[in-house]
Amino acid sequence: MFIKILFLSGAVFLLSSCLKQTESITPIAKTETLADLQRESLMNTANLAGNAELSSAAKASLESGSDPSVFYLNLKYNINNIDVFEAANVPNSFEQIGHSFLSTIAKLVLSINGPRHIDLSPIDLNMPDLNLDLAVIKSIKIKKIFLQYNKTVDANSDFAADFSFIDTLELAREVTVPNVGKVDTLLFSYRKIRNLCLSKCIQFDIVSDNILGLLKANTTLKLKPTLTIAGLPAVTDLKLDGVIEMQIGLKLPF
Repeated sequence: MFIKILFLSGAVFLLSSCLKQTESITPIAKTETLADLQRESLMNTANLAGNAELSSAAKASLESGSDPSVFYLNLKYNINNIDVFEAANVPNSFEQIGHSFLSTIAKLVLSINGPRHIDLSPIDLNMPDLNLDLAVIKSIKIKKIFLQYNKTVDANSDFAADFSFIDTLELAREVTVPNVGKVDTLLFSYRKIRNLCLSKCIQFDIVSDNILGLLKANTTLKLKPTLTIAGLPAVTDLKLDGVIEMQIGLKLPF
């Protein structure tokens, strides 16, 4: 009798242990939602349109618009201690465009470090050779251009570095209007009277909307600068940091 009870107890214990066991499956890949897969597909399209992946200096987000066949890549590109000659080393075409605009404007600001006379003849925008797929890229809009002194330069000057020496800085492009002739079309405008950062930065009003049409014909844009200054900068060690924000409209490939 004792042996039967012992046997039954062991059977109950074994059955109880089996019932408590659960199966676990180790996934071979991370779980992705439909939204994750869609975002990955859209970013692949954006990178292909830009001919390379975005660099670590760029932050990107995606959004949809009223046209379900088009999505928008919002690109924020930061440059620390702007090198006005390094656009060719940026692989992504959209970043190259942003770097070219920033470096061209930075050249104008840096030129004020020299004599009071500033050459205001038309300048070439250093636009690199671009292979833009116009079947996919529907618009390129510059949303923000922002310059400030490099933080190290500002700190070393006891924070005396500012842009109060610039009254106005504008960039225009000459276009031909039928029955009118050649006129200047304003692209970017800065006026000290509208400065909201105590002259510690320069943020441009963006006048021109979609600039894709400027990039179709060739890779050299002649721009006409207009610059008025109140004097020479108090801090002559001019090193600049910059931010440019762009929005690229891309047609869905499917």
